[in-house]
Amino acid sequence: MTEGKGPRNRRAVRWFPPSLAGQCLRYAVMDLLGFGRAIDPDGLLAMQAGAVLHRQFQAELKREYAESVAVEVRIRSEELGVSGRMDAVWQRAEGAAVIEYKTVHREKFDDLAETGPLVGHWAQLLLYLDVTGHPLGYLIVECRETGRRRTWRTGPDQAWQGWVRARIQWARAHQASRTLPAREVSQACRQCDRWRRCFASETEREQAILRHPVWEPSPPVPAVYPGVVQA
Repeated sequence: MTEGKGPRNRRAVRWFPPSLAGQCLRYAVMDLLGFGRAIDPDGLLAMQAGAVLHRQFQAELKREYAESVAVEVRIRSEELGVSGRMDAVWQRAEGAAVIEYKTVHREKFDDLAETGPLVGHWAQLLLYLDVTGHPLGYLIVECRETGRRRTWRTGPDQAWQGWVRARIQWARAHQASRTLPAREVSQACRQCDRWRRCFASETEREQAILRHPVWEPSPPVPAVYPGVVQA
């Protein structure tokens, strides 16, 4: 038998992580293909702080709602090739509600009052509602520096769920062919931990951002958040 051809040597196909549902498509495909990340010290500290707050938030939910809340709830869709864990599911009189918790830095937190939820956060919550069929979702965003929170709630949204499905299907197609989609350039490229896979230098990256500062994914992000209520 030729070495590397047996079933034990075949690399398992990665499932699509729900956290990538509203991210740059090229970045998502890099993740599916196993590309490495270059996380700077500040980014690592932010991730660690967010993980601590995340555990504290889940413990808070369990104290407040006891048996009506389950945390780290497994989710999987064979149809979409999606697998992950929801932060929490809250059993309410009107049905189960998905709770998605995120942390951001102070400047971004202040921006949310005017801009609404971040696309990546919102897409992840709507994906959970799509896959589970639950009638209600809550997005809770906490400022890492101050502990302040903003909460939005929504029901299923066909426009957003269609957008998320299209993006996932496109990412999975590139995963299957082991190709990278075109760059989706925006100011977010400055914070990307895989930007060197798209640009040869910081100068090239900055020039591209100056030409195209606003993210314009395909298909376009739905223009509004119908049904969103800030709780």
